[in-house]
Amino acid sequence: MIFKQIASYDNFMVANMTLGLLQENNINCHLKDENIVMIDPFLSPAVGGIKLMVADVQFNRAEDIIKEAEDIYIKQIPCTVCKNYSLTTEEKINSPQTFWGKFKNQIAYGQTDTYQKLYRCNNCNNLFAQLPLSI
Repeated sequence: MIFKQIASYDNFMVANMTLGLLQENNINCHLKDENIVMIDPFLSPAVGGIKLMVADVQFNRAEDIIKEAEDIYIKQIPCTVCKNYSLTTEEKINSPQTFWGKFKNQIAYGQTDTYQKLYRCNNCNNLFAQLPLSI
């Protein structure tokens, strides 16, 4: 069976929660490099974090399940600036085309492509690198 990476995590708790969510929905998946990152967190950038691997044939369904769960969770968190419940996700993938761009990313992040997820409040337009704490 062929597995594809659907997500990468620095936090083993979030990785295991997502793994559990997918397994509850009968998705064939597993975590890769979890033990390496737990033993020595400084190796996380070198190995690309804890990788959530999903069976290739179930990849699209797994993506939909993760996206739906995240959307439900984000709707419950207010913006720290305007206190409005209108956060959305913005995703950015940096895929350099040149050898030197790929080389720089490989050295700095342990992979040639980098992925960034940001959260924006649609009411006040503030941008957050991490989700604000829910109270």
